[in-house]
Amino acid sequence: MRVVVLGEFRADRLVPPLRRAGADVVVLGFAELETFLGPDIVCGILPADLTDGGLRSILDHYDADIAIPNPGLIGQERMLPVYARVARGHNAAGRHFPVHSPEFAALATDKVELHRTAGRRGWPVPAGAVCEEPSRLLDASVLGLPALVKEARSESHAGRYYVTDEEDLQRVARAVAYPVLFQQAVSGQEFGVELFSGPTHTTAWPVASLGPLDSGCNPGRRIRVAPATLPDRASSALGMAIRDIAAAYRPAGPWQIDFAVSPLGQLHLIEVNGRFGGMSNMSWASTDVDPHAVHVAAALGSFPRRSPLAKCVALELPVANEISLPAPPAGIGLKAFRGNPANRGPCTSGFHRAVLRVPEERAQAARSWLLALPDDALREKTTAAAQLAVGISSLTRGQSLLP
Repeated sequence: MRVVVLGEFRADRLVPPLRRAGADVVVLGFAELETFLGPDIVCGILPADLTDGGLRSILDHYDADIAIPNPGLIGQERMLPVYARVARGHNAAGRHFPVHSPEFAALATDKVELHRTAGRRGWPVPAGAVCEEPSRLLDASVLGLPALVKEARSESHAGRYYVTDEEDLQRVARAVAYPVLFQQAVSGQEFGVELFSGPTHTTAWPVASLGPLDSGCNPGRRIRVAPATLPDRASSALGMAIRDIAAAYRPAGPWQIDFAVSPLGQLHLIEVNGRFGGMSNMSWASTDVDPHAVHVAAALGSFPRRSPLAKCVALELPVANEISLPAPPAGIGLKAFRGNPANRGPCTSGFHRAVLRVPEERAQAARSWLLALPDDALREKTTAAAQLAVGISSLTRGQSLLP
């Protein structure tokens, strides 16, 4: 059995279960992976300008019995529509290429399409307007500032601008690639949820709190925690949106939703992605179920039937690359997710994410440890303690978006 993994994201967590299943594994990505993954793994380059014909040639060249889409780096998520188109012929030839539908791929790769679809389907999104040219973007300021301007095909925190006034908007209007989405900035807390859709079921990992919304638009630099309980109004709206997306747009594999909850408990969908991403470490630590392992198992035919439940609190701390946190008290886990060729973000951003795994009964010990950390290791200690409290409260209350 030959398995071709399309994208190197977290390949160090995908390859071992594939090898245990007896697969010959090929990993294609944007980086040189041979030394990192070892001599028994075939590695190659995934073209940045991948076309339908190019993908067919790759699958034929490697004689792929199974192809696993695994986008992670900027430039790879936009390949999802290519995968969706090619999969039909590949699956018809008796091989297995589990991919999102073309309709879902469009939602996940085009913010304009997502906004328009949300309007038709009744999914709650911030007030906004699609702008095809600079004059329309400038006119959109009547919806209110501050606002976010998002290029339609932008990925992973690129191509989005936080606009505070008219002068700022004029500058952005000259810089962006059209069409763009003008979207009123909402206040409140940002959250995320990771999901996996199989042929008959969609499962969800626990909701994660990504911290308060800010002008930086980069939740990866905040202190984050899972699980996080939502207000009833927001939880109900999110569950309905997930079920509608799964039924109408047929995702097949990993996806995630980023969303905001206003101070009054109103839900605002921010983004839908057709992949796992920065939350997967928290999902794994909180539930003991690694989303990437689920991805592999499903590609081999074993689909999850139940949503993983949180067993512990997973508190994610941004830590400078030159810093190593001291060992936590007994009974509390700590794992640093540093940069490597399959997770290059920390190599370029200057910080990595460390995940503290806290059982309910060790909450006070974890809080004391956090507050005692030196400032060069963690400046926002009170925020970390507050997020830990969110996780502990959510752990004891329990919550399931999907059965």
